[in-house]
Amino acid sequence: MVSKKRSIDLLNPINPPADIWTTIYNWVFKVGRYILVSVEALLLIVFFARFTMDEINNNLTEEINDRVDILSNSEFRAQEIRYRNIHLLLGDVKEITGKQKINSAVIAEITSAVPTTLTLDKFTYNNDKVSLAVKSTDLKAIKDYEFSLRQNTQFKDVVVTLSKSGTNSNDIDVGVSFLIVDNQK
Repeated sequence: MVSKKRSIDLLNPINPPADIWTTIYNWVFKVGRYILVSVEALLLIVFFARFTMDEINNNLTEEINDRVDILSNSEFRAQEIRYRNIHLLLGDVKEITGKQKINSAVIAEITSAVPTTLTLDKFTYNNDKVSLAVKSTDLKAIKDYEFSLRQNTQFKDVVVTLSKSGTNSNDIDVGVSFLIVDNQK
């Protein structure tokens, strides 16, 4: 006769449970304990990593505060402002030289062509249009200047207007305007 072995091991029942709740209960205590241990190990790792991260953060905060103290120095601030202004000026110079005509030679030629007997009061140069306001007591010098402007091939549409000023009875106010034909760079 074959007899069934009876065991006193209470963890492995002889008859497996048929109820779903009993199966869940057995699974939680067999497999769930390993999940619980692994979660606790993960939490311990995170807990100690937090100490390490806080130490790194505190060191960075101290380093940043030290650098802020250096940067808040008034001499350093003045140098930084000067450096920024120089870079802005260099950017403006680059933009101007790239987009704008260089007119200094033309302006020098026009102002040097004014005779010494004429006094230059105003000078305007805009988009190749030049306007001058001059004063003189010599009508012949004004006529000679007008003639030289009309004979110059670089200028066109020369307009000269004469008027008497009220400040001095001998002064003649002259308005001259013309267009530049060939603008040299």
